Amino acid sequence: MKYKTMNRKTKFSDQIDFRTPPYLFHYISSLYGEIQFDGACFEDGSNALAQPLRLENNWPNGIIYSNPPFDDDSIISWILKGFEHTRKNEDNVHIMIIPNKLNHVKIQKNAFNYVDEIIFLGGRVDFKSEYSTKGGTSRNGSLILIQNKKIKNRKFSFKLLSELKNKFNNDKVNKNE
Repeated sequence: MKYKTMNRKTKFSDQIDFRTPPYLFHYISSLYGEIQFDGACFEDGSNALAQPLRLENNWPNGIIYSNPPFDDDSIISWILKGFEHTRKNEDNVHIMIIPNKLNHVKIQKNAFNYVDEIIFLGGRVDFKSEYSTKGGTSRNGSLILIQNKKIKNRKFSFKLLSELKNKFNNDKVNKNE
C-alpha cells in the first residue's frame, strides 16, 4: 500500500506566493503596533502588506514583517538581516513567519541564536494565493519569530490558529474598530 506523504509535490509546490492570511497579520500587528514595512514581498510590491521593502534594501528604522521564501537559506538570510536591523536601533522589531524548521541543522547552526522570541502556532496556516490548493499550500506547521533587542531572555509561547481566527478575523476586527 502506498501512502501519501507531506513531501509529495502539489501542482503549485514550486510557486513562492504564500500570502499571510488577514487574521494572522492582524494578530502579528497586535504584538507591537502598526507594521510599517513588508520585508519579503514581490519586487513590484504587489503582494505587500505594508510599505514594500526587500531583503537587499537598506532597512529603515521601524517594525518590519517578513514572510520569506520557505527554503533554509532564505530563512537564514532574513533572520540575519532582521538581527542586524533590530540591533541598530532599540525600537526596531522584525517579525517573521516561517515553517516549523527549527530542527534543521543548518538553521540551528546559522540562525537560531539570532531569534529572541518564538511563537509556535497550533494548526496549519492556510496561505492564500492564486496558487493555493485544497487543504492549504503549506504542509508544515508555522512559527512566528520575533527579533527585538528589548527581549533579554529568549521567550517561547504557543497560540492556536483557531483562537487567532476567532479573535482576529477581518469581520470581528472591523466591527470592533
